[in-house]
Amino acid sequence: MTELAYFKDTHVVCGTGRVLEVIDTSVLTNGAVTPLTKALQRHPHAVILDATLFYPQGGGQPTDTGRITGPNGHFTVAHVFMDNKRVYHQGTLHGTLNENDAVDLAVDEGVRMRNARCHSAGHVIFSIIKHQWGDQMTERKGHHFSDGAYVEFSGVLSEAHDKTLLEEMVARVVAEDRRIIVTEESTGNDVLRVVQVDGFVANPCGGTHVRSTAELGHVTIRKIARRAGQNLTKISYCVA
Repeated sequence: MTELAYFKDTHVVCGTGRVLEVIDTSVLTNGAVTPLTKALQRHPHAVILDATLFYPQGGGQPTDTGRITGPNGHFTVAHVFMDNKRVYHQGTLHGTLNENDAVDLAVDEGVRMRNARCHSAGHVIFSIIKHQWGDQMTERKGHHFSDGAYVEFSGVLSEAHDKTLLEEMVARVVAEDRRIIVTEESTGNDVLRVVQVDGFVANPCGGTHVRSTAELGHVTIRKIARRAGQNLTKISYCVA
C-alpha cells in the first residue's frame, strides 16, 4: 500500500520517499497478460514508493508528472496510476534506482496546479447547481481534464438557466474568495475524503484542489448540453 502524501496539501510539490520496487516492463512480456501488465507495458519502467506526492490518474482527473531522483540516477515520471492501493509511477529510468533507495520527489508544479484549478472549478459548478436546483439535478460524473472539462447531471436544466447566467454565478463565487475545505472521515478500515466549497454541500473526492476559489481565475462555461431523452445535462467549461 502506498501512502498518498498528496492528500495533505495540493501545494506541496517536493518531498521524499523510499523505493519499494523498480519494474523493467520489458520482462513482463514473458508472463501472462493481465490488465495490470498491459497498463505497465505502455512505458519502459515503473517505480513503486512507500509514499508519493504524485497524483495517480483517476476520479476524472489526469495524472501528475515530474521527477524522482536517487543517489545513482533519476526517473522521469510521465504517468501515474493506482492498482490495488499501490501507486505505479511510469516513465523512463536514467541511471539506476534500487530497492530501499531514499529518493527526492519533484512534481511538475505547473501541471499540478492546472489540474487542481480545473478540478476545483468543476466542484464550484457542481456546488452551484446543487445549491440552486438540487431538487431537480443529481451529479453523475465529472471530467476535469483541461482540454475538455465537463460535469454531468441527471436531470434537465431549464433553458432559462443559460451558460451566461451560470458563468456569472461562478464568477461571483470566485470573487468571494471562498475556502475550499478538504477533510477526512474514518469509515471502518477506510478513510473517506470530502471536499467542500465553503457555504455549499460537501462531496466525496480524492483529487487535488486549490485552497480558495480566488485561485481559479476566470472560468468559462463553454456549453450546456440538454438531452431530455437521457434525462441528462452536460456542462462543459474551461479555466483560463
